[in-house]
Amino acid sequence: MHLNRRKNNNNVWLLLLLSTVTAGASLIPPGTQQLYTLQSQVSLDQLQSAASQELGYNFETKLKINSVWSKNEEQLLQLYFGESRVAAGDKQREIKTLPDRPFYIALVKGQPQQVIAHTSRDESLLNLERGIASLLQLRHSDSEETELDVSGHCRVRYEVKSSTRVEKTKTDCALWDLRVSYHPEQALGVDQQSQEQVQYELSADGALLRAQSTETHRLSLAAKSDAGSLVRASLKLEHVAEGAETVQQLQHESLEAAIESLLEWYRVFELEANVDGVISELKQQTLLQQFEHLSPQLQSEHVGKSSLALAFAQLLPLARLAKQPEFEQLLQSQSKLAVQLVDLLGAVQTFEAHNATFAQLYQGSQTKTEQMELLEKYLQSLAVATHPERRIVEHLYNFLQQADNKAKQSKLRDTVLQTLAVLARQSGFADNDQLLQQIRVYLLEGLATDDATLYIRAMQNLRDLGTIDALLEQATHSKDVKVSVAALQALKAFPANSFAQPQRRQFESIFYQQRRRYDSSARTLALDVLLAMRPDAAQLGALLEYLASNDRQFEIKTYVLQKLRMLSELCPRFRAAFLTSLRQRSHVNNYHVLGQRGLTTVLSRQLSHSPAFNESLLSIQEVSQGILKRGSVEFLLHAGREQASSFKLGIYTAGLGSMVGDSDADAGSDNIPADDELEQEETITAGMEISVQGSQLRPLVFFSGQTELMGHVWGGTASDSTPAYQATTLAQDHEQYIVLSSGATLYWRILGARSVDLNGKVNFSLWNRNAQTEIQQNTGSAVVGRIAVGFTYAKLVQDFSLTHEPKLSLNADLDFYSGIKLCMQLQSPDQLLTYNNTRAAHLQAVAKPYVKYLRSSRTHKSAGRTFSLNQKNNDMCNMIFGDY
Repeated sequence: MHLNRRKNNNNVWLLLLLSTVTAGASLIPPGTQQLYTLQSQVSLDQLQSAASQELGYNFETKLKINSVWSKNEEQLLQLYFGESRVAAGDKQREIKTLPDRPFYIALVKGQPQQVIAHTSRDESLLNLERGIASLLQLRHSDSEETELDVSGHCRVRYEVKSSTRVEKTKTDCALWDLRVSYHPEQALGVDQQSQEQVQYELSADGALLRAQSTETHRLSLAAKSDAGSLVRASLKLEHVAEGAETVQQLQHESLEAAIESLLEWYRVFELEANVDGVISELKQQTLLQQFEHLSPQLQSEHVGKSSLALAFAQLLPLARLAKQPEFEQLLQSQSKLAVQLVDLLGAVQTFEAHNATFAQLYQGSQTKTEQMELLEKYLQSLAVATHPERRIVEHLYNFLQQADNKAKQSKLRDTVLQTLAVLARQSGFADNDQLLQQIRVYLLEGLATDDATLYIRAMQNLRDLGTIDALLEQATHSKDVKVSVAALQALKAFPANSFAQPQRRQFESIFYQQRRRYDSSARTLALDVLLAMRPDAAQLGALLEYLASNDRQFEIKTYVLQKLRMLSELCPRFRAAFLTSLRQRSHVNNYHVLGQRGLTTVLSRQLSHSPAFNESLLSIQEVSQGILKRGSVEFLLHAGREQASSFKLGIYTAGLGSMVGDSDADAGSDNIPADDELEQEETITAGMEISVQGSQLRPLVFFSGQTELMGHVWGGTASDSTPAYQATTLAQDHEQYIVLSSGATLYWRILGARSVDLNGKVNFSLWNRNAQTEIQQNTGSAVVGRIAVGFTYAKLVQDFSLTHEPKLSLNADLDFYSGIKLCMQLQSPDQLLTYNNTRAAHLQAVAKPYVKYLRSSRTHKSAGRTFSLNQKNNDMCNMIFGDY
């Protein structure tokens, strides 16, 4: 207690001493001339690279500070730059072009308020002057507050270390996060860690001896924390001596009058800096020139490869500055690369690119089939956009109002509708926005048409809370199985916190069939929503009780059990609750109930992990009568606790049970009962659904009706590998500025692209009563990053690229000669991730410009693997291939 009292007393005396010393004291004594040196250092380093050579620049100048007016607690300082030099590495250059006119800093109550500078000064030097003024911002007591300086409004904390030392910590500065664009999915975004400390050293009478700001900005990809840069910056103002010159005082009664006397040649500026846009300027090159230069990598044979994705990402910055005539010229002159070009135009997201595409490809009722296909590809690429111009959304909405398009161009209208819904969601319109309200009404009215599923898919893309009740109405009351299932798929796409308890009860009513019978797909989708809403102990217990119920739909029970087990593997908290609930129910926790009696599969598998990207695969294969009824394979990109869907492939079928028969119920070794049949007779149908980064595309129908199916069987048209989806789309999309304490501007841009080649083939033999399906996905991924930081006389630049080519194949063998046996094999070959990095230091606007380059490259190989699905699948594979 005595020690604590002594420590507290010391703190009190320290504060009293400091307040006594600094009361009425100025950092620059009134009426005097003080000489200082100013040093600004900036370095740019790779992340997690011990062998990385440091790269940076150092600016030094002599600074003469005259106190030319002072009264009470107000003061006007006049500052002159003296001898100046800039260096990078061992190269040093003198700066001869710094203006010889002074600039001024106005202080009120000892705190800098304004900078008065010559109007001809460039933005970079003006920001440097603001940085110098900000170094004079100091409080003489422990405190936490918000301050405005060169970095904008910042949260600051002052700590008094002694009577002559004070430390300031800055966080959350407004100008550290000047985003031009960003990705709403955090896993596809970036991570930034920024901090700054300012240390002050004062003389015994309170004059400034030294002020030094030290800041760091760690910039990286959210999904790969070692890809990016570490920027360190230091700004130091150090006292040299008191000047010998007599300081001429301005003879004015007030600070305002003293400033007014300077305004013939000067302007008043706030402390908050402006971005120096010069740092982000692109090289003088046209889009057409760059496109022709990269055309070898844009050829069709590169689809699904990282070379095309890399070229795609490299083209985007220049393409976003291009105008409509340049895009039209490209579309006319590069017809052989039209497919890749429309993908690029969709990623550009400007109204100039949009107008050019429609002007060249859409001719109303005279539009040719090839033009229609290219326009659809453009819209599918645009649907992945993160920041589209509002005029694009307005144009697409108006396009749907055109009556002459409704009959002849149904596929194009479907694609326009889905794209419109995605863009409306990505634009982040307010709930009362007139355009959003018009789109919402248009979709809701579409539910009354003959093609309600088209509008339901659009609601899935829109994810507007105002459509939830209408979707639930369709899910619970529609007699059409397709409509009910589509509505539940749309509801599943909503965040789980979009639903309240009354809506939970409606999902429970569907899953437990409390009011009427539902299709098995509707029930499993309702279960997905219930589990996403995080069931409590009672709700989890009800699901376990269902496993022991007399429901004969064993495929659904298999789905429930596998889903619970998968969630247990992914979440330790859920695993503890699941096991606790299971141990409390001995009538459930036994082999008779938990033994796998269905072929349905639900699993999650890790595809790759650090130092590669952290990616996983979620596979759901819902089986009915031994036939795949609804299957999906989804690729998820992880960043900490966040995840984003990068690509999802879905397969759906109906009515195929009649082709293979269900007489195996007695003959098969498993004696699997057929699922309950609904009253509605199903048309033989099969198709594919694709979702790219959460954007649901128009489905692809393989066949509809037995006649069309048999045509494929006898003609063998599906036995050759056929492209199902080929496209290159935007992934990461981030652009941002950061203003350093020295006033230097940091520019940060990240662009990613994925080129996907999805193809498949099917062999079907009625004679041998078997079928083989092969789906192959080749993906080329590239991320291109650029970080540039500097001011008028020096600049640091880092350009890096990440490329890899993940591949996946799914083979399914179905044997229905004697009983039904289904074997699925999921395989991924070796992967190679390559990280190339180039850093450069530039000395510019000096007599002898200088540039220094540092280059590095590293690779990481991930071994290929065959994924284990479950024991039931292993047994089936052994039976089919004779290894039993």
